[in-house]
Amino acid sequence: MSVGSAAPPGSPTEVRFPVKLASSVDRRPLTFREIVITAAVSAACGVLYVLWGPVYYAARAIHPAGGEVVYGVWFIASIVAGYIVQKPGVALAAEIASASGELLLGSAFGLTVLVYGIAQGLGAEAVLALFRYRRYGLPVLMLAGAAAGAGSLLMDLYYGQFKDLAAGALALTVAVRLLSGALLAGLLGKVIVDSLVATGVLNAYAVARRGRGSHDGSVA
Repeated sequence: MSVGSAAPPGSPTEVRFPVKLASSVDRRPLTFREIVITAAVSAACGVLYVLWGPVYYAARAIHPAGGEVVYGVWFIASIVAGYIVQKPGVALAAEIASASGELLLGSAFGLTVLVYGIAQGLGAEAVLALFRYRRYGLPVLMLAGAAAGAGSLLMDLYYGQFKDLAAGALALTVAVRLLSGALLAGLLGKVIVDSLVATGVLNAYAVARRGRGSHDGSVA
């Protein structure tokens, strides 16, 4: 067959493309309902973040790496809100809003919580953007939680938190925090949202309409 000629339907040379191309990013503005749920998640997490400070210090008192084990909870707002709404910017906005709430409620860490909130939110947002806000399976959300942890580690580096750590202790700190982000933000965040979806309270949101991580070829 010459170049440019059409093959008759059903012929051996007919080429079919059964694979569905990935959907484009949903760039529609947030609805009022989506703004409300993002704000609600952020407010709840802001309270949680303040209450988590003593837990962090207690864990660190038990073992130097203990604080890293529980650190991942401080990333969960980005995962929960981002997973529910599934639109660009939500994960970042939720983490910043939660950090702002934490600050207003009297965080022991002061204004630095806002800087960390931005860095952590950017980490999670970058992973969701990488998958074009269409894939929300467990591997993707755990990766987003770990990326939020990477953002916090960069801030620690900037503020000189690692200058007195030996190489082995630094490696342990990095590994445990990334794992904590993957588990306590990514895995736990997905479990929480999926449990809420099962009750029907999130039926108006993308996470329920599209299915829990299986839409458009998502990683389940």
